[in-house]
Amino acid sequence: HQGVKGLEFERVMVIMDDQEARGFMFKYEDLFGRKTEGKTLEATRRLFYVTASRATKSLALVAYTDDVARVRKFLLDNAWFSEDEVISMA
Repeated sequence: HQGVKGLEFERVMVIMDDQEARGFMFKYEDLFGRKTEGKTLEATRRLFYVTASRATKSLALVAYTDDVARVRKFLLDNAWFSEDEVISMA
């Protein structure tokens, strides 16, 4: 993640999967509304910003979650994406 800081790419895909990451420093579930404060949340916000802001033309986010409705609601309520840009797959 730090290796891309300052770089730009036409297309970026960010894969967010807490179970595969097996880490404790970053938790994407927290980013999408499970928590409202804390060190892990702040670290995850910074990581998300660095990865998502590298795209110059298109950005795709893939979020693996047990609560698709919560993530979708968070993305739409916070105007990160419009309704037609969020695709839920079960």
